[in-house]
Amino acid sequence: MMRLPLIALAALTAGPALSETWECTVPYDEINGGGTVIIGSDRLVFVSNWPHRQPEEATCIHDGAASECMSARLSQTKNGGAAAMIKLFSLGWPVDGPPTTIHVREPAALFRAGSDGYRLFRALPSAGYSFALTDCAAR
Repeated sequence: MMRLPLIALAALTAGPALSETWECTVPYDEINGGGTVIIGSDRLVFVSNWPHRQPEEATCIHDGAASECMSARLSQTKNGGAAAMIKLFSLGWPVDGPPTTIHVREPAALFRAGSDGYRLFRALPSAGYSFALTDCAAR
């Protein structure tokens, strides 16, 4: 029979707790329209109550008491340049339970096409806001 070091045993038993997934309600506001958010250690999915909005999915890095999640979209502009739209979600994890607030920043940048690739044309001011989470349940 193989013996596991005490630290390995602790890591194995802590794994499921760290990877717990939560589903929370987002109260209605003028930016998001309310809805639900599913938060895991590696992914965040926001589903708005507004029927015209597609669900937003972000990839997350969970490190200790915080998660940083990002979704990004790169699209071509009419003049042959490119536009980068980014959404950054920051979550602070309490010792027991889910986060209660998500802080969002939305930086964006425009690029012009050049002979040797794209060059930054304009960095747009980052919109920032927060929204509350309520009625969270472990999934």
